[in-house]
Amino acid sequence: MNKSARFSLMTTAIVVGTLYAGTWRAEADYVQTNLVSDIPGLATILDTSLVNPWGISHSATSPFWVSNQGTNTATLYAVTGSNNVTKNALTVAIPTTASGPQGPTGQVNNTGMSFQIGAAPAPAAFIFANLNGTISAWNNSAGTTAVIQATTPGAVYTGLAINQAPEPRLYAARAGGIDVFNGSFQPVILPGAFATPAAAAGLVPFNVQTIGGNVAVTYAPAGLVNQRNATPGMGAVAIFDASGNFLRMAAVGGPLAAPWGITLASLNFGQFSGDLLVGNFSFLASEINVFDPTTGMFLGTIPIDVGAHGPGGLWALNFGTGGNNGSPDTLFFTDGIDGETHGLFGAINFAVPGPIAGAGLPGLILACGGLVGWWRRRQRTA
Repeated sequence: MNKSARFSLMTTAIVVGTLYAGTWRAEADYVQTNLVSDIPGLATILDTSLVNPWGISHSATSPFWVSNQGTNTATLYAVTGSNNVTKNALTVAIPTTASGPQGPTGQVNNTGMSFQIGAAPAPAAFIFANLNGTISAWNNSAGTTAVIQATTPGAVYTGLAINQAPEPRLYAARAGGIDVFNGSFQPVILPGAFATPAAAAGLVPFNVQTIGGNVAVTYAPAGLVNQRNATPGMGAVAIFDASGNFLRMAAVGGPLAAPWGITLASLNFGQFSGDLLVGNFSFLASEINVFDPTTGMFLGTIPIDVGAHGPGGLWALNFGTGGNNGSPDTLFFTDGIDGETHGLFGAINFAVPGPIAGAGLPGLILACGGLVGWWRRRQRTA
C-alpha cells in the first residue's frame, strides 16, 4: 500500500472517530477478565489471601507474583493460553515489624547476580518493599518467608523498582523521595538525584518503575486520605535516568488522579499499542489513562469494571512474557476493590473487531480503532 493510500485510510479513521467522539470511548475495544479475587464468584478462582494486592512481578518463565498488603503475603498465579489461571502452591510470608503500617507494596524480579541472600549467598529472586520501611527478599533458600535485608526508620515505602545497569540498584518510593540501594542492599547517596519536579503542585512520589532503562516516578497528593480522594489533575509522571537525573515530564495533570501503576503497552495492544499506560489509584477516578510516550499527549481511557463492588485502589499494570505469566499482549492489573478491603487480579485484552458487514456504526468505529492501532505500530517500528 503506497503512502497516499495509507494516508487516506488514516484520515478516514480519524474523521469517523472525531464525528462520533461524543458517544464512543476506548473501552469498546478492550475486554476485561477477572482471574483471581477473595470475593466468591467475582473471578475465575477464589483466593482469600488476595486482599489489597499491590505490586506484580515475574521472571521470564515464572508465574505472576502478587504482593498482598492486606494479608502480608505474596501469592503466585500461573496464567496460560487464553487467560487460564491456576494458583501455585507456594505462598510467601512478608515480614512484619512491631509498629506502624504493614504490608508489601511494590515488588521486583531480580535477574542479576547481585542482591544476594542466605547462609550460602545466592541472588534473591524476588524483592519486596513494605509500608513498614523494610526491603525484604526471597529465593528458594528462604522457604516460605522472605527475609528483611534493609530497614529505613520512619519510611513508608509505596513502590519499588530495579535496574541492573549501569550497576545494580533498587529504587524505593516514599513521600519524602526515592531511596536508592546498591546490589548489597546498602543505601546509596546520589546528591541531587530524583529532585521532585512536581513538588510545587503539592505532589509527592507514590510509585517508581523502570521503563526502557530509565526510571519513571508517579506523583500523588500527600497522605492516604488525599490519595483516595484525588480528583483529575492531581497527579504527574516524571522520567529520570538510572542515576536520578531528571529527563522530562511524561504526563502532568489532566486525567491523572493519584497515579500508581505505569507500564508501556505492547506493540500489539490495539489503538494504544506502544503507548504509556498510567493507572489512577484514586477511588473517585479509578481507571487507566493512556498517553503518547513521546509527546505526553492524552490519548484515551481504559476503565476497570468492578461490578457491584466499590472501587478501591487500582495498583499494578504489567504485561506478561508468555509461558506461565500470560500473553505479552495482555495487560494484567491488581486492584484493592471495596476501599482496599478486598482484591482483584485481572487481565485486559484488545478485542479484535470482527467483519464490518451488518455491524453498523459500532463495527465501523471498532474497525477504525484497529486501523489506528495498526498505523501507530507501523510508525513506531519504522
